[in-house]
Amino acid sequence: MNFKTFFGIDKKNIKKNCIICQNFDISLFSREVSNGLFVKSTNIKTATIIALKNNFLSGDAILYLKGSPCENIFIFGSCGGYGKVTYGDLVIIDKAYNLESFSNMLNFKNQVDYYRSSTNLLNCFYKKNIHKNLIKTNSACVSSLYLESKFLDWFKEKEISAIDMESSIILSASSNIGCNAICLMYVSDIIKTKADIFLKENSIKQKVSASRKKLAEMILRFCDEQ
Repeated sequence: MNFKTFFGIDKKNIKKNCIICQNFDISLFSREVSNGLFVKSTNIKTATIIALKNNFLSGDAILYLKGSPCENIFIFGSCGGYGKVTYGDLVIIDKAYNLESFSNMLNFKNQVDYYRSSTNLLNCFYKKNIHKNLIKTNSACVSSLYLESKFLDWFKEKEISAIDMESSIILSASSNIGCNAICLMYVSDIIKTKADIFLKENSIKQKVSASRKKLAEMILRFCDEQ
């Protein structure tokens, strides 16, 4: 498949900074988008926004960026929280542990590798936002929400506070194509908390919504200042 079919824009028009988000998050960055077959894309002042329609193709989306002007990749999204974090907290990921295999999770195979955010980019972003209550932690990129409760002791051992479904995939693919990448997320739910609390508590909804917007603004400001 050619690049424009996948992304909806030409490879040569990709910018130095690429922000990877979910389909429903693209409106935080722009109202005008190009609709590719598997992602929506748009260019703003200092970044290309790439919104995933399907999480399982997040790695492919990064691999397609090889040979484009992209140098820095910013993963933006929500995550489940565990341990020291709570609703609306903002996290920046150091190590993203690979629990991408459903079969491995089902058989509790926890001897897994991890992928790291790019050190220089992570440190620079963290330093510029050190007063923004940004929490540096580790993530687990899981393949099953049902099975994650089996791994709580392991999450604690590995100092994992963020549970998501893209971090290790995108960080590993970014490394493969020679791009810097960091993972930034806001906590939208808490592991082992009743799932309906987010729907019932307006204060929690408002806090998460404000954090989502704040994190998007932090990333955009960072790209503008580079």
